[in-house]
Amino acid sequence: MTGDVKSEATLLDRHMPQWHSRERHWVAVSAPREEVLRAAREMTWREAPVARFFLAFTRNKLRADGKVLDDFAMGGDTVLELSDEELLYGGIGSQAGPVRPDRPMHEVFRDYAEPGCTKVAFNMHYAAGVLTTETRIYATDERTRRNFGRYWFLIRIPSGMIRIALLSAIKRRVDGRRKSSEESPGGRTAEQVPDQAPDQP
Repeated sequence: MTGDVKSEATLLDRHMPQWHSRERHWVAVSAPREEVLRAAREMTWREAPVARFFLAFTRNKLRADGKVLDDFAMGGDTVLELSDEELLYGGIGSQAGPVRPDRPMHEVFRDYAEPGCTKVAFNMHYAAGVLTTETRIYATDERTRRNFGRYWFLIRIPSGMIRIALLSAIKRRVDGRRKSSEESPGGRTAEQVPDQAPDQP
């Protein structure tokens, strides 16, 4: 069964309007959009140990202080598009390993249809106080779709745990930074500092 979108509400919709499998997770984060996405870009594997544990089985050299999205970006090779509210990454795989097109990935990803391949797209999107991450998978032929379906059955739960761990790490980073900024040098919050003038609207 193939899912598809009727209108392009996100960059993910634009670059991958159809999929055979997908998962979506979200968390509420009360902070300005730029602050949330900055936290996503700066998040390290040390802050998401559950995600690091599961991905250690499939990825090499995940340094604890390495930035998560930098590793997903693979030096920019898998960046499909970045905007003020969404970060989108994608890649193409085959039985022989990662597919590296002659042209930039963002130019070929949507229409790539060579048989025997699987396309995967992953985003971080923030709007209206909610940070979401969605992963979509599309197989380029029926045999590949069936084979991936069996693999997806095995990894879907760990994959979801990884995404949830990443969202939780971003929220902790945002909340921790905001808490630190609200504390005075003496360890008191702004509301406790004598003669503190109220913020002007």
